[in-house]
Amino acid sequence: MLKHNRTAHTLALMQQRKLTSQLAHQVHQSGTRTRAQFGTALEQLQTVGELITETTEQSCAELLRVSAGLDGILRLLYLQSDRSPEHESLHCLLAPLKLQLDRALDNVHGML
Repeated sequence: MLKHNRTAHTLALMQQRKLTSQLAHQVHQSGTRTRAQFGTALEQLQTVGELITETTEQSCAELLRVSAGLDGILRLLYLQSDRSPEHESLHCLLAPLKLQLDRALDNVHGML
């Protein structure tokens, strides 16, 4: 079940774009009345989808920078851990958070 959910998440935005494209094709091939009725809503749906993708890409890039910063901090703490138990303790607290951030980032990035 978890694997199925992960696959669904991985393909979410790609599937959304595909379905929107199929719907656009159907609307454009339909009669004038249908185009008038659904054309505007479809354009708005496509615009929202593009905005979601763009925002997600920008957020992923920003979170990658945060992850890289945390990685640098963790390396410094690791190098200092033999000198001070506080450094080791802080490293032990931050390392799982970085792993959690990286997993979440991978999930979101996989949707793109």
